[in-house]
Amino acid sequence: YRPLPLTLTVKPFGTWHVTTGLSSVKGEKNKFTAPNYDYFIDCPLEIGHQKEFEFDVEGKKHVLMIYGDGNYDADVLKKDIGKLVSANKEFWGHLPYDRYVFMLHLTPNSSGATEHINSTIMGARPFVFKGVETYRSFLGLVSHEYFHTWNVKQLRPKGISPYDYSKENYAEEFWIAEGTTSYYGQLLLVRTGFMAVQRYVESLATFVRDDRRKPGNKFQSLSEASFDAWIKHWRPQEQDYNAETDFYGKGSHVSLLLDLEIRNSSSNKHSLDDVMRAMYQRFPLAPMGLGGEGYTVHDFQRVAEEFAGSSLKKFFADYVHGTVALDWEKHLSRAGLELVEFQNDGRPWLGITTLDTGGVTRISRVVVGSPAYEAGLDINDELLAFNGWKVTHATWQDRLNEFKAGEKLKVSVFRAERLREIEVVLQEESVPHYLVQKKESPTDLQKRIFESWLRTTW
Repeated sequence: YRPLPLTLTVKPFGTWHVTTGLSSVKGEKNKFTAPNYDYFIDCPLEIGHQKEFEFDVEGKKHVLMIYGDGNYDADVLKKDIGKLVSANKEFWGHLPYDRYVFMLHLTPNSSGATEHINSTIMGARPFVFKGVETYRSFLGLVSHEYFHTWNVKQLRPKGISPYDYSKENYAEEFWIAEGTTSYYGQLLLVRTGFMAVQRYVESLATFVRDDRRKPGNKFQSLSEASFDAWIKHWRPQEQDYNAETDFYGKGSHVSLLLDLEIRNSSSNKHSLDDVMRAMYQRFPLAPMGLGGEGYTVHDFQRVAEEFAGSSLKKFFADYVHGTVALDWEKHLSRAGLELVEFQNDGRPWLGITTLDTGGVTRISRVVVGSPAYEAGLDINDELLAFNGWKVTHATWQDRLNEFKAGEKLKVSVFRAERLREIEVVLQEESVPHYLVQKKESPTDLQKRIFESWLRTTW
């Protein structure tokens, strides 16, 4: 029955109403149709007292649905989301739907989102819409999920095209599906003016430091992390930070470096933008979401090499299928940028993160090779005190800053209900801080790459 069309009738409770991407049956309230099962289950339904705000962009109908209250301005949201819709229309060439629904849940602990064939479900905290940083972060969430309308919901890895609902679906391409989407989710904020170019350039330093701080990047490749997604990524463990990479974060970083590599190799004639559009054209979704041929990493590499005009075998061998450290210095220089290293400010590093669970502070991560790791602190230890003085999730970092690298610190924890006193020798973190800045004397090609990449002037 999978390919057969179907009709759904909803009987809402009381005065509740239905919001969904499914098509309504003309003249019949709360009755919807779908061309097949795959399309049907990729159209979630919201049934309740949610608000709906309709708006038109690029000749297509859009709906902003909001459940919950907050400090949002619906007119501002419609205008800003509309800019992202137009930016994606310009990027991909068309909108692959007749009507799109942005479903937004506002509750104190909401976060994250999931993409669907003509809708997305997003979670946000109620009061994120007035602060500059929090609102930009929210728009980044919208940008990421909406980019999925093409990259995943239309252009799909071979392992999920068609999707097999009876078992795990393995693919080495999820770093493209998610990581490349993460890259463009941020980049389109720059191109639409929601993020200043300078702000984005400065954020590259954080990307570099995060990449070089994560021990797992040395042990697992992007293609392996992608393949493991269905058995591990949905239930991450804190120790994974030490042993595994992240196909979202590192996938985004590798996509950025690949973009700059293609621009440099082609003398700025082509970019990753061209690769994504070509992939979208060459590996189309079958009609009505029933699947298509799907692509592989090899297909992606081949198309990227076409636009680069040269081999990318080493790039993919090192950064996608291998664990070679990303050469940020070389690739950022393609766009006339240089990475400047400066020493840490002398504050000591312990190498842990904590969580506040029911008023109890527990260690949630111990970085391999850190002072905490060498001393024997462990995940799930209940953190109690530094040198006999109580610390909490909110206070331990400030207390730590009172010490110096090289000093000894007595850390008190409960482990399996037994008090333990563990002596830690504090150190400075080995990974330095960075700045990303423009070169003083860039070449003409470097300036042209910078300008076309970020849609700005040097």
